[in-house]
Amino acid sequence: MLYLVMAIVAGMVGGLLAVGLQVGLLPQALTDAWAGGDIAGAAGRIGRRHGMMMVFFCALPALFGGFGNWFVPLLLRARALAFPRMALVGWGLVAASFVAVLVGLSPTVPAQVSLFALMGWSLGMLLQAINMVATVLNMGPMEQRLRDMPIFVWAQGLTAMMVVMVMPVLAGGLTRIILAGGDMSGQVDGLLHVFAGPEIALLLLPSIGIVSQIIETFSGAPLQMPRLVLGALVVMSVGGGSVWVHDLLHGGLARMAAPAAIVQLGLIVLPVLAVLVAWARTVRVGHVRASVPMEWAAGFVALLLAGSGMSLLPGGMADVHAATLYAAMFALFAGFYYWIGKMMGHVAPVGASRVHFGLTVGGTVLSLMAFHGLPGVMGAVLMGLSVIVFAGIVVRVGMQPGTSLPANYWGPGARTPEWQSASPTRGEA
Repeated sequence: MLYLVMAIVAGMVGGLLAVGLQVGLLPQALTDAWAGGDIAGAAGRIGRRHGMMMVFFCALPALFGGFGNWFVPLLLRARALAFPRMALVGWGLVAASFVAVLVGLSPTVPAQVSLFALMGWSLGMLLQAINMVATVLNMGPMEQRLRDMPIFVWAQGLTAMMVVMVMPVLAGGLTRIILAGGDMSGQVDGLLHVFAGPEIALLLLPSIGIVSQIIETFSGAPLQMPRLVLGALVVMSVGGGSVWVHDLLHGGLARMAAPAAIVQLGLIVLPVLAVLVAWARTVRVGHVRASVPMEWAAGFVALLLAGSGMSLLPGGMADVHAATLYAAMFALFAGFYYWIGKMMGHVAPVGASRVHFGLTVGGTVLSLMAFHGLPGVMGAVLMGLSVIVFAGIVVRVGMQPGTSLPANYWGPGARTPEWQSASPTRGEA
């Protein structure tokens, strides 16, 4: 719950920073006073922290730290994570980094503060990943084989293994920048640009695990072609790591840049297409029921298709990253509406949930069309309204009096083990 609460706060802060980036939305006198006349520098600080809020402190901690810590033990029928205290320490490091990154918005704060914040974030996520790997490999039932684990557990485990490989490299790059000195902001920007490669896989892996479970539940049929989905997740995790290596060694691999880029693009796009085929077959075999989580899952699928198409266009990789982040947010909200009754004992109000969905869809479409100008401003406004609606939903669910939801409030389509425990679930995970 700590990860999820932090993700909600970070999402709101990131949304406010996105509004601040829109030209004309901030009074010129206020911008001049705060930025000390350096408007470009202020925009750079806001832009960097907007991206960090949405990826480092909202999407990835919620998908991996929040839903992973909640439901991997339940799906494995375990009492808790392998190392509960390590989980708390990891969250503490990420939360401290969140505060330090916000403090770094001020032009009077040294750049080293943000560097050490990223170091703390890397260590916190590394502890979370080690804990998740230990849980997946050791905390399941003795009779359960690895290949029989739910796709969601596989997705969390592969995300954790990828984090274990990626975070030490990111921390090493940050250490080199700290020891070398110089233009720290520029070097950090370059390092974060490199991190954009594995970022796609790190966001998509847990998202696919969540959406797979939702599609299975509301199609009323078991996930079709599960081995294909599992293989796609494995290839995607390897592909994310290969993109990272290529970007780090870009100068040395200049002669292989074009074919390497094609291969690495295929290692991400082709697994996504394979997963979409499996989902389409599941929907065709079953009978789809309309529901709020399924609507968010459909939005996730639409953004995956859009991102795959953008990747084939010249210079479309920036659009791919934007579409991936929005897709991860759709998966995050899909998981929230799917599991909120299991976590809190109350389902979200359907009317307000659909208003939230409609505003988010409108804001996403306008933001992907054009970040700046009138469409960008309208997109920012719609996204801001969606955040307000979502905050109201969270407050209402959190303040409702106690109720007795059935263990499986979604019906016979929900087959995984967490639907056999009480709603809300009370545990140490």
